[in-house]
Amino acid sequence: MKHLAAIALGACISAGAAQAQQGPVAIGTLPQGSLGYAIAAGIAQVAGEEAGVMLRAVGQGGSSVTIPALNRGEIAFATSNTFEAVFATQGTGNFPDQPNANVRVAAWMQPFMVGVMVPADSDYRSLADLRGAPFATGYARQTLVAVMQDAVFEAHDLSADDFDGVPVSNFTEGARLLAQGDLAAVLLSPGSGVVRQTHAQRPVRFLTVVENDAAADALAAALPGAYPIEVAPSERMPEIADPVTLLGYQYALLTHADADEEMVYQVVRALHESQPALAEAHGSFNGFRPADMATAIEGAEFHPGAIRFYREAGIWPE
Repeated sequence: MKHLAAIALGACISAGAAQAQQGPVAIGTLPQGSLGYAIAAGIAQVAGEEAGVMLRAVGQGGSSVTIPALNRGEIAFATSNTFEAVFATQGTGNFPDQPNANVRVAAWMQPFMVGVMVPADSDYRSLADLRGAPFATGYARQTLVAVMQDAVFEAHDLSADDFDGVPVSNFTEGARLLAQGDLAAVLLSPGSGVVRQTHAQRPVRFLTVVENDAAADALAAALPGAYPIEVAPSERMPEIADPVTLLGYQYALLTHADADEEMVYQVVRALHESQPALAEAHGSFNGFRPADMATAIEGAEFHPGAIRFYREAGIWPE
């Protein structure tokens, strides 16, 4: 499987417009079935058509694969989020002492959120209720998830040692084990394909993971750009059984420092001008606000091609 994934990724390698004309330009992202993949596919479809660039979403194991590949210039784009853009460039978080200095921000996209998913028929109502319960940990192929989860724990005076840790390689495996009854909780994003599939097998619901102002402040300090987001029950997300406050942040389109400036310019221009088409491609883009694409976050550096467009559009924070 890793060999096949490498072939698929290699087939999409490109860092410039000249290469883009010869073949597809890769957007490295999470595996198919994830919300991250759906977002990357929407970007590829809409921005590619509008910018005249052949873009393709390439699902991988996670940012531990895509970010280093992006840093080396092996792919032109990758999806991520606000705090990973900072962690990657500075060598912190899930990239300890491993700075990926060539990573640049192309655009902040739509709001994203994660929370702790538990069986709907369980008695768990808070993180504290889960003490001693089997909880997904490890995330060998998605180390960012482990960093986020530890930040959530620490913000509530908890740690992984307070739970019966069950090592998983990624959140997909965690969801599968929860559906089988082998896990009590896993960190996931409501509205994703993985959650919908799990809910169909075994009904689930989400818990509040930002329980007070102190927790919100701690999470913002640990995860740059993170904020609490209140989510109400809706027909679109039956896994949200009650109003909850989840961990929110901006999803991001990242690129390489040496990616062709004109290509990056055209891609971000296309995104800025195509909110309705993006929303039609995937419902998550209903939260996309073009005016927020260039929001300043300390520690994150934008690509020159993106900066050029944002200045022309009047949204660059001088």
